[in-house]
Amino acid sequence: MYRLSNTVIGFLNLFTLLASIPIIGGGLWMARSSTTCESFLQTPLLVIGFVVLIISLAGFIGACFHVAWALWVYLVVMLFLIATLMGFTAFGFVVTSQGAGVDVPGRAYKEYHLEDYSPWLRKRIKDPNYWSNIRSCILGSKRLVQSFLFGLLLIILRGTCLQYRY
Repeated sequence: MYRLSNTVIGFLNLFTLLASIPIIGGGLWMARSSTTCESFLQTPLLVIGFVVLIISLAGFIGACFHVAWALWVYLVVMLFLIATLMGFTAFGFVVTSQGAGVDVPGRAYKEYHLEDYSPWLRKRIKDPNYWSNIRSCILGSKRLVQSFLFGLLLIILRGTCLQYRY
């Protein structure tokens, strides 16, 4: 049983170790560009990639080479990561718990109102400084602006064509 569990942990950590390499590569590839969007995502992507790489390496070395302290480090860090993810999940549920949406007659979607959400989220969304990075990202990316305008044009044309078709 001891060999089987170490083999499973070793293979899982080898898989996550290999999966972290494209994440780090994506972060380094974003470093080549100077747009705000990509530089905004570059640092978190690199941090996540290197953290996954180090944790996977500790678990792989501990499982395959029978290094007990590496497995303990792996265990403690994974416990911390699981608790952190559970905390973020609970925070997300608390912040958005009242915003269930209202059914719109004749539509397949629901309508959401900002007043239904927590005061913290309302304050964060209404803050103009919060949107400055996103605004500069959208305005700085010509491709994104062009696709948005093309999508808007399609919506307008679809609406006018549907009105006259009936």
